[in-house]
Amino acid sequence: MIAGLAVSACGFTPLYATRSDAGGVVTALAAISVQAPADRVNRALRIELEDQLRANTLVAPQYALALSSVLSEADVAIEQDTEVTRTNLTLRTKFVLRDMATNAPLYEAKAFAIVAYNRVPSEFANIIASRDAQARVAKQVAEEIRTKVAIYFERQGA
Repeated sequence: MIAGLAVSACGFTPLYATRSDAGGVVTALAAISVQAPADRVNRALRIELEDQLRANTLVAPQYALALSSVLSEADVAIEQDTEVTRTNLTLRTKFVLRDMATNAPLYEAKAFAIVAYNRVPSEFANIIASRDAQARVAKQVAEEIRTKVAIYFERQGA
């Protein structure tokens, strides 16, 4: 209890706190429209990011977030008979936040994540494992993008 009072006395406010004047980071994040290419991993990234940004809040879009992603795959465990038993997926995403009214770029950064999955003799199992890894890597990148954009809005006094 005393620690909570000390923290609030120093001016600390949680990043995702809503303010009484209907402002705040949560409202700014909810006002973002996500734009991404239509391939599988970008679609998963867009959907995950939209879910994380909206937070059950319906706000008219004021910002556009354009995503540009590259997914790469690397075999990391190769046995003597050249059989691959483990693969890494790396998703690198460049993103630009723009004001929809002026189309002026407000914030630009990059996010990336690496996930791994095991490969087995069953090709069907490998396809499912690869798709699961793509979903996991998209979720991790979405979390990083959300955090970076939230920090941007906090620094702007949203």
